[in-house]
Amino acid sequence: MPSPHRPNQPAGFALVEVMMAATILVVGFIGMIQALTIGSEMLDASHKQLVAQQLVDYEVEQLRTSPWDTIAGLNSSGSITINSTGTAISGNTTRFALTNFTSSTSDDNTTLRAAAPGFTIAYSRTYLRPDFASSSTVTYLQIDYTVSWTSNTGRAYSRTAVAYFAKNGLRLSYQKT
Repeated sequence: MPSPHRPNQPAGFALVEVMMAATILVVGFIGMIQALTIGSEMLDASHKQLVAQQLVDYEVEQLRTSPWDTIAGLNSSGSITINSTGTAISGNTTRFALTNFTSSTSDDNTTLRAAAPGFTIAYSRTYLRPDFASSSTVTYLQIDYTVSWTSNTGRAYSRTAVAYFAKNGLRLSYQKT
């Protein structure tokens, strides 16, 4: 009985083939790690933009429910900063709804404050009508809110909102990134 024909080449993979396969796997893993990193950064930025929007909305809504004298009597500008742990607020605390318009930070909106560590909130108030108005004569004003923060990658972000208030009840606002 004749024996079956055997090839002269040994069975298995050559070293070059194994090295090529390993290189392809490494390139694939690096791509997956980069995709996860970019996804994580985008998720962090999205979350912080939502928190910034909530902070601005909270400030504007609190002013909308305030008496006209409180709105017209706002300082021309002010800012507060939430510390890096989200436990304390520093700055002009008597003019922000986040601190309930008091200098005491014991009555703050702790949930929103805890969600915004490292955020800075600033506003600037402009009397629009009549020209050269004071807090007792103004009938129309604009308040610009800016929330700024730094992402976990070190990139600086900000969100701005403009709110208009009129003595006779106009309460309009819009936001931009």
